[in-house]
Amino acid sequence: METIRPLKFGTLSLPDRESRIVCRTILLDMLGEATINVTGGDLSGVTGLFWKYVSLSLATIYFPRVSINLMARGVNGSDVVIMRAIDGPLVIQHRNKRIELAPHDIIFVPADASSNIELPEGGRFDCAHMPAYAIAGMSDHLKPLIMKKLSTDCLPLGLLTNYAGYLLRQEYQSEQDAAMMVAHFYDLLPVLTQHVNSIAAQEAPQTRMASIKAVIENNLANGNFSIADVAELQGVTPRAIQKFFSREGTTFSKYVLERRLALAKDKILKDGSTLSISQMAYDCGFNDLSYFNRTFRARYDARPSDLRRMYA
Repeated sequence: METIRPLKFGTLSLPDRESRIVCRTILLDMLGEATINVTGGDLSGVTGLFWKYVSLSLATIYFPRVSINLMARGVNGSDVVIMRAIDGPLVIQHRNKRIELAPHDIIFVPADASSNIELPEGGRFDCAHMPAYAIAGMSDHLKPLIMKKLSTDCLPLGLLTNYAGYLLRQEYQSEQDAAMMVAHFYDLLPVLTQHVNSIAAQEAPQTRMASIKAVIENNLANGNFSIADVAELQGVTPRAIQKFFSREGTTFSKYVLERRLALAKDKILKDGSTLSISQMAYDCGFNDLSYFNRTFRARYDARPSDLRRMYA
């Protein structure tokens, strides 16, 4: 029966040239043709493990603890590579996205184009290559994972890395055992996607509300700014905007009025008498001076002019 063994390399403290050849050979299988740039120019002493099966490749490379830059050309297909750095941050530039990951964070990167991979502190670099034919039909499960920072605090991802670690550390596996472990590895992807989607669903309302409030804050001075403008910028309906505010026990118009009054109060306390009350009202999005005075007095129990005199 055929056995599958992980390749251990660098145990004899390879010099720079041999270390580069080994690393480029392994990265060729994982990321496509790769150029390796090292601070100081010396890659001597690289060690690591490489495990290859027909539908999954795994590698752990222990780079020197200096800045490492990998420019990988990709494999021109629908393959996907999973990456993480252990001893420092990992920075990925893929197409028009640049993402910085903390140590141990994981990212799924398409291998369909070149990627620039930085390890500013060098050290251990893990990656797993999933060929297109192995993930065919799994696009719905992989889509929510692509180019997202994922923490190994999540159980499915922890199990995924444990399977990879097991395959790399075992002295050998039979072909049957390897096939079973790889099947379990891929079975975890839908579970991971479900977990990521559930977290996103919990965070979505808070994230969307923060985005809506940021849009409002940037447009307080515009007296003609309306809920329709916010809805258009957010790509939702005005009714959806109202639902977000309803969950907080208020309405869009009440929230905007409250923020404009707070802005006016801050201007009075900050600018003192340098601005007229009418100019101040206009700068805070009020097109009607009498309405401004009336709502300000109702909110702060004092007219704007009275508050300015008190704090002059």
